[in-house]
Amino acid sequence: MITDDDKQTAAMVLAKCAANDPWFPAGGESTVLAWAEVFSESHLSREDLLAGVARAYRISEEGFRPLAGSIVKHARAAYFEQLKALPDERRELMEEANHILQEMGVRPPDAHRYARRVALGRAPHFRLSDAQHAEFQRRMQARKEIPKLTRRELDVSHIARPVDEVT
Repeated sequence: MITDDDKQTAAMVLAKCAANDPWFPAGGESTVLAWAEVFSESHLSREDLLAGVARAYRISEEGFRPLAGSIVKHARAAYFEQLKALPDERRELMEEANHILQEMGVRPPDAHRYARRVALGRAPHFRLSDAQHAEFQRRMQARKEIPKLTRRELDVSHIARPVDEVT
């Protein structure tokens, strides 16, 4: 079902397309409804979809004519580009938060989404209760106190030979 929020998101996305492209057709109510339906099914946030418009116009060639589906594809790509650009420390914190949320009973897809949105500096899609937030903070602090294991290279030279080595 298309909500008023979906319609508002579609109108904003269409307006941003028009702002980037002076030849973009003016979408009427039927266009807004059609795009809102696609956006609703994508389960992407408004900010993700607007970032998708920016990415689409930034990397697309001359003559680009977006459809709702292409904006969704660009929005997903922009989202994962932002995650990839996170520093390693922030990505590690995101993973720790994800695991803690799952330990606290949050479903894995919701825990992943929550941790990613926080890591990207966005508001999470649901709120923890005060008790849950306190428990989350306590567990994060406990994990920080666990000493980090250092990575070391595995020496397999005495067990295996390179594939291209002649015997």
